[in-house]
Amino acid sequence: MGERLDRPVTLARRQELSPTCFALELATEEPIHAQPGQFAMVGLVGGYDPLLRRPFSVAGVRQEGGRFLVELLVKEVGKTTSLLRRLPVGSSLRLLAPLGEGFHLERCGPRPVLVAGGIGLPPVLFAAQVLACRGVAFDFFFGAATQEELLLRERLAALTTGELVLCTDDGSFGEPGFVTEALRRRGEQGYSRLFACGPTPMLRAVARLARSLGLPAELSLEEPMACGVGVCLGCVVRLADGSYVPSCKQGPVFPVEALGEGW
Repeated sequence: MGERLDRPVTLARRQELSPTCFALELATEEPIHAQPGQFAMVGLVGGYDPLLRRPFSVAGVRQEGGRFLVELLVKEVGKTTSLLRRLPVGSSLRLLAPLGEGFHLERCGPRPVLVAGGIGLPPVLFAAQVLACRGVAFDFFFGAATQEELLLRERLAALTTGELVLCTDDGSFGEPGFVTEALRRRGEQGYSRLFACGPTPMLRAVARLARSLGLPAELSLEEPMACGVGVCLGCVVRLADGSYVPSCKQGPVFPVEALGEGW
C-alpha cells in the first residue's frame, strides 16, 4: 500500500456523467500509489463550512506528464458534493490519501467476477483497470436504478475482458431487476473470487449468494466516515469474532467470512 500523505491538489478536470453524478480528476506533483478499494478524504480550501472532509473511493490513478491524476466519481447528495460540482477547474483542494485496506487482487485466481451497484462503481472500476492491465479475464456486473445512472458504459465495455452484464432496477436498460439476481442466474460459472462495492442491501445479497456458492468474496463497505483514519470510531463494523473495528482503517474492504451478524 502507498504511503498516506495529506497533500495539496488542483482540480484538473470535471466531467458530467448523469443528472446526479460527475467525475473529478485531481492533480498532484507528488507520487500517489493507491490500490483498488482504497479511498481519499477530500477537503475544500478557504473556509470552515463544511468543516469535515468527505471520503471518496479512488476510481483510478494515472500519470500525465509530471503530474499524478487521481480520479473520483461523485454523486451529488449534499453541500460538499454540490460545492465540488460547481468548483472552478484550477481550484485548490486538500487530499488525504491513500487510506484504508483495498481489494486483494493478487488472490483473484484465474477467473474473478466484479460487481458494482450505483455509485459503488469507483473501486470496482479501478480493480477492472488493474486486472485488464495484468491480462486477467473477468466478468463485470453493474447495476443501477435507471439507465442514466449506469455510468461509463462504453469505458466498461472497452475494459471488460469477459462478459459485461448491465442491469437497471426499472428495466430502462440491460437486464431488468437487481444486479444480484443477474449474478445469481449465472452463479455456476466457476468464478474464482468476487469483488464488490455498492449499497449495503446489495452487498448483503452478494454476501449471501457468495456463501451459498462457496465463492470467496471481498466487499468494499459503504459505512459513513468522519475522520478516515480510525480516530472517531464513527464507521465501526462488527466482525464474525464479535469484535468491532473501524471500517476506514481495517477496511473498507473485508472478506465475507470476516464479517459478523447481518452479513
